Amino acid sequence: MSFQFFSKLRNRREHIRLVKAELQKVRDVMAEQTQQFAPYVREYMRRICQARGKMIRPGLVLLTAAATGGIKHKHVTFAAIMEMVHMASLIHDDVLDKADIRRDQPTPNALWGNELAVLLGDVLLSQAMVMGSELADADFCRRMSLAVRDLCQGEVEQSSRLWDAEMTRDDYYEVIRKKTATLFAMCMSGAAYLQGLDEELISNLERMGTLLGISYQIYDDCLDLTGQDDGAGKTLGTDNEKGKLTLPIFFLMESSYDDVATYVRHCVMNREEIDFDRLRGTEAFHEAIRLSVQEGIERNEAAREVLWMLPESSAREALTEMTYRLDDMLRDCCS
Repeated sequence: MSFQFFSKLRNRREHIRLVKAELQKVRDVMAEQTQQFAPYVREYMRRICQARGKMIRPGLVLLTAAATGGIKHKHVTFAAIMEMVHMASLIHDDVLDKADIRRDQPTPNALWGNELAVLLGDVLLSQAMVMGSELADADFCRRMSLAVRDLCQGEVEQSSRLWDAEMTRDDYYEVIRKKTATLFAMCMSGAAYLQGLDEELISNLERMGTLLGISYQIYDDCLDLTGQDDGAGKTLGTDNEKGKLTLPIFFLMESSYDDVATYVRHCVMNREEIDFDRLRGTEAFHEAIRLSVQEGIERNEAAREVLWMLPESSAREALTEMTYRLDDMLRDCCS
């Protein structure tokens, strides 16, 4: 996976050009926000905010806005807020995972140590919340705060259930709904809320965002086992090292190949790192990845159903293409 999400989409179709200029405005807003920090924090934030990420969440905000009445300045600001919240969560993730590389660059914890990285993530998150409080009414702020709370609670639950042999697939889906899908959902529902749309449509777009977020996390979990560090642009293999139970691991523990299922369950119960070099050539491993990929694709199919509620437009088509591109990314994990 050597290209970023939107770069891959652009290679498939040209619809992302609809928000190319606005995505640059989002980056400009984030750069401007670095001036809001105290001088001794500002340089750290400048380096963090200038990192070029996939911009998936801002893209969802902008395309949803474009598909539901047009992009306004407040959507650009909201897109920047969502990216800043996401970046803060990544800083904390990299500390927990002891990851050294993110977006092909050294992580804050690799550059400045764990303690400072955690504090910088807190500062970035707090600034995003300040921006949100200035953007819209109290109801909107509450929605955004609840989304951030869900994200944080998902991270806590995941970290407290490492090597947890009692964890179920339903538990896994609830964790990733909170830690990943909640921001996807807020991006889409928040953009609709800022348009003044009715609650039914806001709820349906929230559901679509949840489905996309779950699918994307399944992709990320599969990539952690099938990708290469150079192509992924980040440190891989950290899930297994930490004892995170991801969807492919659940399918391996449930495998009809008893020797593999027994081995993986033994590793989980004894808090031992799974030797995936031993498993990658087995039919059980390929089946676990295939089944995981299918779960992600099914959610993308459900997400596309929501889009038919929106009027036909280039922005709606771009959102549709995003779901198909995510299908392709998932299938690439099987190759």
